[in-house]
Amino acid sequence: MSDGAMDNSDLEGLEIYQLFELMEPLEPAEPVSMIPQGPGWWVLLGVVLLVLTVMMGRHYYRRYQNRYRLYAIAEVQALSDDYSPLDISSILKRCLLSHTPRNEVASLTGDSWCEYLNARADHQVTFTNFYRLRDSDEFDPQALKQQAIYWLQNYKAVP
Repeated sequence: MSDGAMDNSDLEGLEIYQLFELMEPLEPAEPVSMIPQGPGWWVLLGVVLLVLTVMMGRHYYRRYQNRYRLYAIAEVQALSDDYSPLDISSILKRCLLSHTPRNEVASLTGDSWCEYLNARADHQVTFTNFYRLRDSDEFDPQALKQQAIYWLQNYKAVP
């Protein structure tokens, strides 16, 4: 045999527990660090944090910009069951006046006001003349509330 080869002849005939006693303990490996080693990982982490911060900022900014809608929706939901359709009309008009030029909205009444509202929501909601609706037997207060809430959530600020 060559010098580098191990001779296991002296281990023959030994029991397993004797073999275990002859074993030398292994040295534990050094722990692997979980901290990124290269600068590219730190740059990537910074970019991800920046993107998340920008996305959250845009979300809160949009929510802040649309807070008038949330206030109007809360007003509609707070109306009692015996409200007048004109109450809904005034809430919608106040909501629009918060960001639309006064001369464009304030003078609208009747059918022209309803056409303006319907056009802003891509005709997904159909409002009828609030004055005629007030005196009508077909007036469903809950349905009108739902229409107004849908309109407030979905209307486009620019025609």
